[in-house]
Amino acid sequence: MSKQYSQGARTVRPAKSLMGLLGLCLLVAGGCDGRSAGDGMVINQIVLPTDTLLNLGCEDVGINGETCVLVDPENPFASVPIPEFDVNNPDAETKFDLAAGIPAGPTGAKARFYLWATALARRPSGENQWLTARALHELFDANQDPLIQAQALKAYRSVLDNFFGSVTFFECCGGISFPATLNERVADDLYRTQATGFRRLVPGDPLNVLSLFGEWGYTYRPATPPDFTDGLVFVNRG
Repeated sequence: MSKQYSQGARTVRPAKSLMGLLGLCLLVAGGCDGRSAGDGMVINQIVLPTDTLLNLGCEDVGINGETCVLVDPENPFASVPIPEFDVNNPDAETKFDLAAGIPAGPTGAKARFYLWATALARRPSGENQWLTARALHELFDANQDPLIQAQALKAYRSVLDNFFGSVTFFECCGGISFPATLNERVADDLYRTQATGFRRLVPGDPLNVLSLFGEWGYTYRPATPPDFTDGLVFVNRG
């Protein structure tokens, strides 16, 4: 696998600038100032946070069904269009082009959370929920905040509880796009450190993840090396 992400079965195109997508100027750690001469207000810009301290706007922010992120004063994407893939216009810009403009690494983690949580609040989908969970996971890796740890686990569980069987699309093998089920992506992200490169959300032996899945009502058969593509998640039946 090389690149991820596409909302539909299409080739992932090179990311274009946010100027082209939204006509906006990103302010990231000393970008353009763009203040009006009259009142000093910032106009036509998104100011991205670069710290890793996240104040949860409400108990279930970033979880399917909760929209409080849309009124969070710290959310730089609250009033920004976040376009999904359009089957009728497959070459149009999408949320992934927007995401590509966010800095990699910890300085972009908080902005990624707001992007995907906003996308989720506007269009509930397994993909948006999973990406929100991954952003929270990345933030926990950076700040080791137990509240963010718990929120990330809640977001991962929401993929299973609310979007079981949903998929995301990957590009590989010379531009071919193919679906990957998110049940297994969630399980692998939690079970195997190398799946994300982030600090483990469930500390200790990876078997603790299997126990947690049991508490959630699922069973995970871990993927095997070298490709780690054969894992399976099952719903437990009473």
